Amino acid sequence: MSKKLPNFIIIGAGKCGTTSLHNYLDQHPEIYISPVKETNFFLNENIKQKLKPWGVIETLEEYYSLFESASASQILGEISTNYYAYSDSAQLIFNALPNVKIIAILRNPADRAFSSYQMFVRYGTEKRTFEEVMSPEIKYVKRGFYYSELLPFYQVFPTENIKILFFDDLVKNPNFFLQDFFLFIGVDPNFAPDMSKKGREGGLPKNYILHQLLTQDNPIRMFARNILRKLLPLEKRQNIRNSLVKNNIEKVKLSPENREKLINIYRQDILKLQDLVNRDLSNWLK
Repeated sequence: MSKKLPNFIIIGAGKCGTTSLHNYLDQHPEIYISPVKETNFFLNENIKQKLKPWGVIETLEEYYSLFESASASQILGEISTNYYAYSDSAQLIFNALPNVKIIAILRNPADRAFSSYQMFVRYGTEKRTFEEVMSPEIKYVKRGFYYSELLPFYQVFPTENIKILFFDDLVKNPNFFLQDFFLFIGVDPNFAPDMSKKGREGGLPKNYILHQLLTQDNPIRMFARNILRKLLPLEKRQNIRNSLVKNNIEKVKLSPENREKLINIYRQDILKLQDLVNRDLSNWLK
């Protein structure tokens, strides 16, 4: 079995465009990106066990196998957005891959928190209002303290091996964003991937009952599935369902009041982050 391991790892953050980025990197002929996004391999064993239902890569042999199809000339990488969220991941990665390049993509933490909250509402696992979860101890908000989350990586890796990128740049000028990324990992910066396919879009259900009927297991959905199975092929049924789900999702903006509360929660961390990454982040404080 091949013993190839990553040359670069994207450590986070979640809800910062990594699903789209995985697609773009996968198209570059000089890059081999792990087919499993969110391997969560470099997490401590306790966290791995908690994440096991989501398909954690547990053994080194399993991890090797993710990269065995790469050619000898390709640059290898993986994306696991949980790495930045657990401080001991920095040392675990360094112990195995001391020369690996570490990449983080950051987004306005208030927007990231609200986007993460919306995702779990769509999944059906979050029933509380956003106002009820705006606490530094709750995951949506907790994952936005970037200075605290990134500092362990700066403490073990040389600064020249760390690249901090920003979601706003990916949205505003994806070509420049990718050129910067490609230059950092050492591949052809002029390659232009097809960026027409976007990652998952955010939003909240217009009708929560309809959303649950379409996305959660329930007698009505099972009945409709059994009827339609006889009439339509699987792909057609999935397209109809996906269209209904998408049409029932509406874009929702973070209210000015909640944004102000979140900015106050994050203020000190943002000010420290500015110095750590050498970038003016005053727009996050507005």
